Amino acid sequence: MANDSIQRNTRWVQTFDRILEMLNLDADRPVSVLQIEDGREVVVVQPNAFTISRIYATGRPDGMRPHGVDSYYDYFFAKLKAYEEEHNTHEGFQLESEEWEMLFEESFHRYTRYLLFAGIKRWKDVRRDTATNIAVTNLARQCAPSEIAWRSYQYKGYMLMMHSIANAELSLQEDDTAAALQHIDTGIRQIGEFCGECLREEHGEAENITRERYLSNLIEFRSDLESLETEETDAESDEEDILAELERLLNEEDA
Repeated sequence: MANDSIQRNTRWVQTFDRILEMLNLDADRPVSVLQIEDGREVVVVQPNAFTISRIYATGRPDGMRPHGVDSYYDYFFAKLKAYEEEHNTHEGFQLESEEWEMLFEESFHRYTRYLLFAGIKRWKDVRRDTATNIAVTNLARQCAPSEIAWRSYQYKGYMLMMHSIANAELSLQEDDTAAALQHIDTGIRQIGEFCGECLREEHGEAENITRERYLSNLIEFRSDLESLETEETDAESDEEDILAELERLLNEEDA
């Protein structure tokens, strides 16, 4: 019996070794994106020689499908939609404390995923995941007891910062610096409103952290964007000057 166990363990280890060899991950290429039969993408990450993780790119990061849907977010928000259709309001909608725990835990795993995706510049995925987490924390704010809601809501400033950056980065990919600035300005305004909420409700520590870290990050980001826009304007102006000079020289030659 012990010999059978050793043989089984050996096959498992050999299988793992072959998988790692096929993935060919290393310090220069620690991330691989694989597509599977159901159409989903799975991101395989090896941050060091001894650790490997896989994260599903959509739905729950662990790939599980609670109640046959992509996530607890989808499941509970479907319940909210049904409630609103029946009552024409979300007022009175409630979840059990264990259900809020499921949503918050899932949001934390989604946070881990969008940090990874920000690192590999999958900004559409970052935008989607931050929007989802913002929706979860806003729902908790509206419908959960305050002590439950605050467990998630205190991090809203960080969510808003990352969502704004994702939107701005997507605009920059389209070479639209003006739109990127608008996204950052929206984020600055939203984080300022959140800081006001924190102060009114005597959550001074959360306000301080949000203002000094997340708000200041967006302000710095905006400053960098303004510098970029100035450089682009100067470059366009130089190009126009060169074209004007070239046209003048050509006209002189024709004369």
